[in-house]
Amino acid sequence: MIQLTVNGQPVEVETGSTILDAIRIAGFNVPTLCYHPKLVPYGSCRLCLVEVEGARTLQPSCVVPAANGMVVHTDTDRTKSSRKFILSMIFSERNHFCMYCQDTDGDCDLQQAAYAENMTHWPITPAYKPFIVDASHPDFILDNNRCILCRRCVRACTELVGNATLGFEERGSGSLLIADNNVPLGESTCISCGNCVQFCPTGALFDRRSAYQGRETDLTHVNSVCMDCSLGCERVVKTRDNRLVRIDGNPDAGFNESLLCYDGRYKPVAENRKRITSPMVRRNGQLESITWDEALSAISVQFKAHDSKEISAHISPRQPIEALSAFHEFFADHFQVGQVTLLGHDQTARTSAKLAAEIGAFESGLSALKDCDAAIILGTDMVKDHQVAGFFLKRQAMHDLKMFIANSTHTKVGDWSSNKLEYIGSDYAAVVDLLRSFAHKEEADLSAQLQNLGLNPERAEKVLGNLKENQKLVIVVGNEFTKAENLPAFRSLVLLAREIGAKVVTLKGKGNNFAGALFGYEMDAQAKSAPVFFLALGDGHACDHTRDALAGSEFKIVQASYESAFTEMADIVLPCTIWDEQAGYYLNSDGRLGLNQQAVQAADGNRSVLDVLKVLASKSGLTLSETWRTTVEEKVATIVLS
Repeated sequence: MIQLTVNGQPVEVETGSTILDAIRIAGFNVPTLCYHPKLVPYGSCRLCLVEVEGARTLQPSCVVPAANGMVVHTDTDRTKSSRKFILSMIFSERNHFCMYCQDTDGDCDLQQAAYAENMTHWPITPAYKPFIVDASHPDFILDNNRCILCRRCVRACTELVGNATLGFEERGSGSLLIADNNVPLGESTCISCGNCVQFCPTGALFDRRSAYQGRETDLTHVNSVCMDCSLGCERVVKTRDNRLVRIDGNPDAGFNESLLCYDGRYKPVAENRKRITSPMVRRNGQLESITWDEALSAISVQFKAHDSKEISAHISPRQPIEALSAFHEFFADHFQVGQVTLLGHDQTARTSAKLAAEIGAFESGLSALKDCDAAIILGTDMVKDHQVAGFFLKRQAMHDLKMFIANSTHTKVGDWSSNKLEYIGSDYAAVVDLLRSFAHKEEADLSAQLQNLGLNPERAEKVLGNLKENQKLVIVVGNEFTKAENLPAFRSLVLLAREIGAKVVTLKGKGNNFAGALFGYEMDAQAKSAPVFFLALGDGHACDHTRDALAGSEFKIVQASYESAFTEMADIVLPCTIWDEQAGYYLNSDGRLGLNQQAVQAADGNRSVLDVLKVLASKSGLTLSETWRTTVEEKVATIVLS
């Protein structure tokens, strides 16, 4: 530990801490612009200069290490004068007329720093020249006129996301933020995650859909979790006048470190499907509006008129746990209908739970992806799915991460590292046998195995040759590998991982797939046509197999938020709330329970899946329990708690 004094107050910090760390631990504050707690300190803006006794010049507190016996002063005349001069230079260099800023309207880190220094005007007359504005990207805009050259966006893109799209060209005051080799941002390697926008301290990068929508203080902030995949990334939903304005990563998030992907940040805001506003029934071949009571009574009549085995029920994993629990209890436990499935056909959670019941908990938390020196990725595309988890591997790949990828089709995951081996195929049993041979140094079997899988022996030796020696090997598995028919290979892989000290991470599909598996949903069977077909689609999507099964059914009930091919063929359509209009819990891939809080009030014509189930249960003389939490906690754990 290091002991020093800040503004006359003794403070103790851990070895390796900076002066800025010590200042904040002591309860004081200095303004910063280029500094961000999630990024490697850079020290470019010099706004955090402090006076250290014995030092000839002022010291940038964000990059200078704290040392024993240091005496630090943060608010001397010298430091205050320096900050005002630095801010004056920044304001004069480019267009920072806050009242005209289309993004923050003066609600940014730069203006807040000026307010903190009691600046009411610019001592230096601005003499800037206009810079280009790049509006080629569909989700955000780059305005170099607002840029302060802090490089927080560049560092976030590289250090946190591992994409390295952004950079600078030219030098000094003429420096320009560019994408790749100065191509339009919309044509670059940008993956539209928007994390650079969130890390920007000014209006240089801003979401185009939230421009002119008001200051941060004008928006209502509601904590939420993303349900587009099973990672459960924490985010903040920002609304105004009961409408969605913007989504940002939660700065206090644990696993996802405030990072979001396109699906979590922009997809919900860009949604333009047509909402369903009232219940409808098909009469004379056309859908006509009816009341909720009429619709639910008609459904209840159909349930009573058919044998339970003639009913099939299907629900989206985007629904909260409360709805999944009630849905399964209503249809599977009470009515014992012919088929109750969770849409998506992702078997990872179900297969993992089955394996854990046999051999005990075996999974590691998702954080294992952040600190690995080698990765084996089986049956999942982390470029298309579970992208934030992919960010962690991608940034590790910048440090020579060894990667072995096995998938039925080529994925761009292999592009992340030059030290990689890729198998395109679906013989996962042979892949696991190959890994075992490398781990046990079974040279006699390797040649035939490599030839069978079509792999280059030299490349395979380079990537897998020291499999047992990798200190931080992580094995990532997804739906393609964890199908029920691959259970023997999955079991063999887990036992091998235990033997060599590797960590196993499973990516469990969409939203509440994990919870659905624990409730006992069918996850490996395609939906079948039935005399009565109930589809709780909500704001999600369903595959062609489900559409065909619905088309072949006699009486079709669809509860959905948006018009689609499913609602067009339904006999009864029930309008449904969407994700930000309802509260509920989500169980992510590594067992964390996250709460999605309601952010906006739904229109009068919309009801949640849970509300509809409660009414249908009442009409059937049933009462739905609320014991989902007990059910989840009593199920066999698949994850090793650390």
